[in-house]
Amino acid sequence: MGSSRSTRGEFDPNLLIHVRVPDVGKDHRPTHASTLLAWYTKPKKNDLVIELGCGTGIVSAFLAMNHDVSIHCIEKNQFLAELARETVRMNSLEDKMFVHNISCERVRELFSAERFDLVVSNPPHHLASVPSPSKLRSEGRSTSFSEASSFIEATAYLLKNRGKFVFVLSCEHLMFWFSEFVKRSLQPKRLVPIYGDPRRDAVLTIVEGVKNGGIGLRLEPPIVLKRV
Repeated sequence: MGSSRSTRGEFDPNLLIHVRVPDVGKDHRPTHASTLLAWYTKPKKNDLVIELGCGTGIVSAFLAMNHDVSIHCIEKNQFLAELARETVRMNSLEDKMFVHNISCERVRELFSAERFDLVVSNPPHHLASVPSPSKLRSEGRSTSFSEASSFIEATAYLLKNRGKFVFVLSCEHLMFWFSEFVKRSLQPKRLVPIYGDPRRDAVLTIVEGVKNGGIGLRLEPPIVLKRV
């Protein structure tokens, strides 16, 4: 399979296997990106965490189950938000995981500024419409540049000073994300390239950063997956 080790240790592609989630079929399955986000994110004890675009809530459920944290989940799609609430019930996380059916643009209506220690997100990777017979699948895979910016605006608003963020992003639009992060004083600090094939270009990137952090970026060893 090639290298799968970083400063976080060995990547386990089966990390989420013990999290119970509703079956949505092929329209919205957990992906390697979800697993990478759950694996790389290491909240401190008692951190207050929020996930933007939680889908069925599998990443948030994993973090709540394996770290001593409370986690809020934002999901704009009503159907997926209901499934995320079912994930809460299936894993008995009612006292640790809280699902909100709102978009990133509306987080100011629900939360005060600088409330969270950590923001995590696996936003849609295509910043253009991806044709699909399934509307749910298409929405999960693609978004507009303006909506992508709303993820970053929400992150800047929600994070405490010196709070951390972890995103899993497509390499294709990485410079857009970096530019938008820096505009809002969200400084990328660690970068992990993800390869589906070591002979081809990277397909995903894990980005960890700090609000109001100093300049300085560490490029960590790559992760090579069997497939993505």
